[in-house]
Amino acid sequence: LNHDALFKKLLKRPAVLKGFFEAFLPQVAGLIDFAFLEFVDKEGITTDGRKRTGDLLVKTRFRGESAAFLIHLEHQAQPDADLARRMLEYWLMDWRNYDLPVYPIAVLSHQRPSPGSGSPLRISFPNKRVLDFDFDVIDLYRMKAEDYVEMENPAALALSARMQRKYKERVGLTLDFFSSLARVPIDQDDKMFIAGFFSRYQPLTPEEALQMERERYKVMPEAAREAVMNLTNPFIELGKQRGLEQGLEKGRQGKADLVIRQLTKRLGALSGAQEKTIRGLMLEKIEALGEALLDFTSPSDLARWLRDNTKR
Repeated sequence: LNHDALFKKLLKRPAVLKGFFEAFLPQVAGLIDFAFLEFVDKEGITTDGRKRTGDLLVKTRFRGESAAFLIHLEHQAQPDADLARRMLEYWLMDWRNYDLPVYPIAVLSHQRPSPGSGSPLRISFPNKRVLDFDFDVIDLYRMKAEDYVEMENPAALALSARMQRKYKERVGLTLDFFSSLARVPIDQDDKMFIAGFFSRYQPLTPEEALQMERERYKVMPEAAREAVMNLTNPFIELGKQRGLEQGLEKGRQGKADLVIRQLTKRLGALSGAQEKTIRGLMLEKIEALGEALLDFTSPSDLARWLRDNTKR
């Protein structure tokens, strides 16, 4: 899963970006003219030759003024003790390239604590402070999903998928998420993307999907049920399909194990390549082999059957 690309696609949606600042940085939201948003992020190279892939650069204006500034949003899916210095390097690159003030923000979505990733970054001598670089840190791991899944805010709802939650609350949290999302006044396309983002990180098992359906009918009025159903159906059906596929795969491997045991009893030990080939057969081929092996009298019969039935 390309976390950086997924987060970029999410935050490049103007309604989500606006919601991000309103939910997580309301004081900064008060500075921004959301009618003027220009995504100017371009792939750059750092001083040590690395590509900039996890960040988003947005040009905007101060609200009520024509003065422009940049917002640098850096997503970090893995703990990085060197984050502060990297944020400083990016800040300096952007300031020099665009000659505009830069407001830096780090969004951390990794699922364990990361020592040393915060701010500010300071360098001092006995007679002088040479550097005092500060940036905002949104550490999703330290937030509780239940505090955000009832907010009618697209960014809060989407990012709740990477916050802490109790496993036993999965179904209830997911139902709260979809109920809140249905009420958010944004485009349906944005809603479906946010639903997909959440479901990518918090997929329900088929059993959980059915439980959520039952809960929806018990606790929601009809109008709300319909709105939620329009959002949940594609992901519930996908969960059921995945469950079906997993069940079929488990059944196919069980058949393969049985056929391999029967062949071993009849012909002796199989080679590793033969076992691998049999496990890779489609279910109908495995069943056909289970019937054909009754006529095998030597290992050459198996070799011939596999050669004839695995031709491309």
